[in-house]
Amino acid sequence: MFGIVFLALVALFALFVFTSSFKIVGQAEVMVVERLGRFHRLARSGFNILIPFIERPKSIDVRFLEADVGGQKRIASRTTSRIDLREQVLNFPSQPVITKDNVTIDIDAVLYYRVADPQKATYSIQNLPYALETLTRTTLRNIVGDIELDQTLASRDMINKKMREVIEEASIGWGVDVTRVELQAIEPPRDIQQSME
Repeated sequence: MFGIVFLALVALFALFVFTSSFKIVGQAEVMVVERLGRFHRLARSGFNILIPFIERPKSIDVRFLEADVGGQKRIASRTTSRIDLREQVLNFPSQPVITKDNVTIDIDAVLYYRVADPQKATYSIQNLPYALETLTRTTLRNIVGDIELDQTLASRDMINKKMREVIEEASIGWGVDVTRVELQAIEPPRDIQQSME
């Protein structure tokens, strides 16, 4: 009886080791593999073998904006071991920005980026989407804070171009290519909208 239980436990342990040492990575994804706590290699798409108890996939924290059934947007976070190499959209809620002539406007921006170097994206920054979001917000405030309301409403392309240049320069050390930055909506206060109409 004891021998059967022991063999069953050994078989379960062997099955666990066997399944944890094989990883299948999807197309356009990579997995950062650490050996004894240090970067070892990138597991590319397809079938990959990890040495049990010595190699393990690196866990990465990510934040993203999601909408629930009622349309309410909220920021969610999760942990993953895979890095998506496709172009990604970082959309975050509109934010109040003060122009040079002291008018508070709400601006909604979208950032498109692609992870070019997964090793840098994992080890150079803790939470890449949150860092890009924060960098976009501060850059937007700096750029719009230097121009007046009329110029802000008339020069979206100039603002997009400046934001992309600043964000790309700052994020290149994170292994990220910023492909586009777009202002979705610029909404001045209601009283200014009425006077403009």
